[in-house]
Amino acid sequence: MQKNHPKADDILAHLPDEDKILFLGELLKAIEQSKIDGNFDAVDLCIESWEDTVELLSIPGLKDSAWAHFNELKESGAIN
Repeated sequence: MQKNHPKADDILAHLPDEDKILFLGELLKAIEQSKIDGNFDAVDLCIESWEDTVELLSIPGLKDSAWAHFNELKESGAIN
């Protein structure tokens, strides 16, 4: 049974510009791998991963909260 994925342009509509470049690069690599493998598994995995990213980006304040926590850990010396 084939999965119903949003079109790539649906994902692009929800990504910041810098992430659009990453998505398109990963999608191109996945297409190349799919040609080698003779199936669309790599494309499916790529799209599923970016769907998850878009879902996380849609949560209000999550990105800012995560960066604030990261910076607190870095300032405390817990991470470098």
